[in-house]
Amino acid sequence: MASSRNVYSFDIEGIDAMILTLDRIEQEMERKMDQILTKLAQKVIEDAKRLAPLDSGDLEAALVVGEVKKRISRMFIELGTSPEVDDYAVVQHEGFRRTKGGNVVSLSPGEKTRSKGPHKGYMPGAKYLENAIKINERLIIQELSNALRF
Repeated sequence: MASSRNVYSFDIEGIDAMILTLDRIEQEMERKMDQILTKLAQKVIEDAKRLAPLDSGDLEAALVVGEVKKRISRMFIELGTSPEVDDYAVVQHEGFRRTKGGNVVSLSPGEKTRSKGPHKGYMPGAKYLENAIKINERLIIQELSNALRF
């Protein structure tokens, strides 16, 4: 008795070309997102500098944009202050500090900070980075939405 085997075979022409095209699309999208995220982060930092409290200017100078990073299926960019001023930056951003005894001391903008005047509806001082993000929220959503459309 002869055995019969069912052998299925199929061939998809052009699969290599399709994979190559998809790889190029992915690379182009990553490049485009890198540019957009960097541009948006720079805009936020520019506004944060206008809203940062002013004493010696160290805080403004320490506001920086990091590199775009990719983790699995996410892309993101870090922005904020350089590490050497982190403690000071947090106190200034929150507008208060705690004494060693645990008391809360509220900070109020000094003369130099007040002299900067309002920027896009916000006064310089506490929440300078948070307010810079609020200023740019619509732009961020619009730019990212446009970038993700095909």
